[in-house]
Amino acid sequence: MKIETRKEVQVKLNASSEPLPGEPLKIGGYAAKFNNPYDMGDCWETLAADCFDASKDNPSIVLLWNHDTSKPLGRVSAGNLRVFTDAVGLGFECELLDTPSAREVHALVAAGVYNQCSFGFICEQEVMIREKGAMKPTRKIQRAKLMELSLVCFPANPNTEVSVRELPKQKRRVYLPPQF
Repeated sequence: MKIETRKEVQVKLNASSEPLPGEPLKIGGYAAKFNNPYDMGDCWETLAADCFDASKDNPSIVLLWNHDTSKPLGRVSAGNLRVFTDAVGLGFECELLDTPSAREVHALVAAGVYNQCSFGFICEQEVMIREKGAMKPTRKIQRAKLMELSLVCFPANPNTEVSVRELPKQKRRVYLPPQF
């Protein structure tokens, strides 16, 4: 089976999120949006809302930087990556580890340099829809095995989001100088 990748756009960032010392670095967003066709050249492609239901809890799913397996940012089995589906699409939240590359990724997402996502999958079931008068068909992915999510610069689908996440205000730690 062939692993396919789809690059999604609009990795939406909240650049105001500069973590306080000791707070974890978090990013999250949508790697895919359902029932939202995007142009794949020879056809349009769309994702059924339940296409990832059987595989989204796979402990092997990783979050990568530019599909580079030598630059993992999170993994479901490590407990720092959560993958979910809702009415919008395929979402994720990742608490980045305290590494130089994770801090770099967080800064690039916060600055809006990385603002798009992609996902890698194996198509298990699809249907080609040929509407009368349409210039090209639509490939609807009905079931897919999700392999990975990636932060990318150039997506195939312009409908994704990624942002820096903050801890809820009541859980933020405040550091005061010793004189207080």
